[in-house]
Amino acid sequence: MPSFRRASTTISVIIAVMILLSCFQVTVKAQADLDPIVVLYDAEHSPQFSPTDEDEGLKLMLDMVNASTRYLVKINEDPIRNNTLSDVDVLIIASPDRSNEFTASEVAAIDEMMNNGSSLLLLGDPSIGQNSSYWNDPQFQDLGETIAINRLLDSLNITGPRFSVLYDEDDDVYRGDAMFDLNQTLNETAPWVIGMDSSTWDATHPIFRNINELVLMTATLKPLSLVSSIAKGYETSFAQYKINDLNMGNYTYLNQTLYAENLLSYSAINGSFPSWLSAFEYNKTRIVMSGSTIMFSGRTLDIEGSESQWFYTADNSRLFMNMLDWLSEEFVEAPSAIIPMLIISSVILVVGVSFYILKKTR
Repeated sequence: MPSFRRASTTISVIIAVMILLSCFQVTVKAQADLDPIVVLYDAEHSPQFSPTDEDEGLKLMLDMVNASTRYLVKINEDPIRNNTLSDVDVLIIASPDRSNEFTASEVAAIDEMMNNGSSLLLLGDPSIGQNSSYWNDPQFQDLGETIAINRLLDSLNITGPRFSVLYDEDDDVYRGDAMFDLNQTLNETAPWVIGMDSSTWDATHPIFRNINELVLMTATLKPLSLVSSIAKGYETSFAQYKINDLNMGNYTYLNQTLYAENLLSYSAINGSFPSWLSAFEYNKTRIVMSGSTIMFSGRTLDIEGSESQWFYTADNSRLFMNMLDWLSEEFVEAPSAIIPMLIISSVILVVGVSFYILKKTR
């Protein structure tokens, strides 16, 4: 009997310890043993920003994404096919050139990817005039050919936002617009480089988590009453198109309708809070559409003599990461502790019942 009492005491202590331990909470690492989110940057369609250029392209940004345990960045330099996108979770299309638009087979592959639940990040840019510090760089003289993304969206039958684009019949060109603000500019000689604060975006949206300040140079989106818009300009912001190959509209004149007819249906004018960032769900996929790629690049700000790079300015890089997080939000689930706890509880219950029965039968 003494030996049985000692055994029963020992078992009782073990059961008590197991019950006590089961009461403690532990932290479960969400990314443990999970495949990373695959992010594909499309470099096939002549993007304005190289994914491998640190000083002028998006290398700094993509390296930051790749350094995260959550993401794996891949670069695509070939025509898009179904197998290209077979394992892709987020496809980034940034400032593609109008001379190299998406083919029907590429559109079909992107459509299938989206039907499988993968997301799309679409980045455009504003057009610039000869008063921009970037104008001497020939590759930037056709910046803002956002018609290529508009046509992709049309081909995908996606309704909703579009980049503001004006077709010039005389020159047979499509010109994007740029957002200006004479009051919020960082430098009065460059009113298209604008400092933004939380009053201009939906601070409740996850994309703007821990975002306090942004500096951007951006195109705007249409329509004016864009339901999916989560970021706009100030009341003093307005948008204008290039009036010819070299010059933007006279940005000291706030009513751009002086330069073309019916512009209100394409873009914003003073006092209309022009939108530059849209986030929405479309069938099984999520889409983010931004009027600025350059704000995430390694280039210096478009201010004469500036040494600051867009990537390091304000919370720009954090915004990019937040956009990817929202686009891939449904793809990663933290391992659940429910099943392990049920197993532990069941073992404790079985041991306890067995011990009770054993004790009663002795």
